[in-house]
Amino acid sequence: MGAVWEWLAAPREGWLLAGFIVAALVIGGLTLAMLCSTPPRYRKPIVMVVTFVAGLYYSLEFLLPPEAWGLKPPRNPLTDAQPTVAALAQIVSSFALLLGVWNLFLIHGRAVGKRTKGWYNSAAFFVAFFGIMLAGFLKDTLAGKGAQVSESMYVILFNGFLTSLDSTMFSLIAFYIVSAAYRAFRIKSLEAALMMAAAAIIMLALVPIGATITNWLPETGIISAFRVERIGYWLLTGPNMAAQRAIAFGIAVGGLAMGLRIWLSLERGSFFDRQL
Repeated sequence: MGAVWEWLAAPREGWLLAGFIVAALVIGGLTLAMLCSTPPRYRKPIVMVVTFVAGLYYSLEFLLPPEAWGLKPPRNPLTDAQPTVAALAQIVSSFALLLGVWNLFLIHGRAVGKRTKGWYNSAAFFVAFFGIMLAGFLKDTLAGKGAQVSESMYVILFNGFLTSLDSTMFSLIAFYIVSAAYRAFRIKSLEAALMMAAAAIIMLALVPIGATITNWLPETGIISAFRVERIGYWLLTGPNMAAQRAIAFGIAVGGLAMGLRIWLSLERGSFFDRQL
């Protein structure tokens, strides 16, 4: 079994790599087809059992100490299988990515087929998708002068178009952030006034003019704590950091609760409320 996994995990390139990718897609498609052909009353328990076993493995591998297995020398045998399990998890994640791509194809393909409003944006999606995919495949499969041309095309599409479009989208989002900040900083209560004052002090502390305002205060001693840059630094490292840690702690607790609900198949929503 170990030799088989070593052969499967051996690095490959060129058309052999493409063949392995196609074979993996075919096997994965057949597996999904078999799962979909399973009667609904059996399909849901299968999904629940697979989910529970996958979560149980990582829980036992992380929580059980090596001494609990009674082996000499002390070791956790589940850790030995971690590379294989991680590879399988990565394969499942790739199929989840493929499912997302297929969903995009359905949505944009329907828009192009029916010529709905803005269908040309959907057509641009297909052109961009297949263009960057073709450039990436050619960059990895061709050799010699052809590889240089394909790599140049990939760099142009990635650095020239995608990076520029990302920068453009973030610059547009900045205007929405300013609009949201304007609405949030309207002084209608004591809390809004405190937030407005803290934001003004921090902004002044980050620009040279802010340091100039309180430059007449001494740089050492108790009075130096009232310099704008010192107050801004205290706000960032004190109340702001405490609030960020509280938010992060709440997110971690919520993520743990959600993970447990999914692991134990207690989560309810569009997936479990409908018959699989």
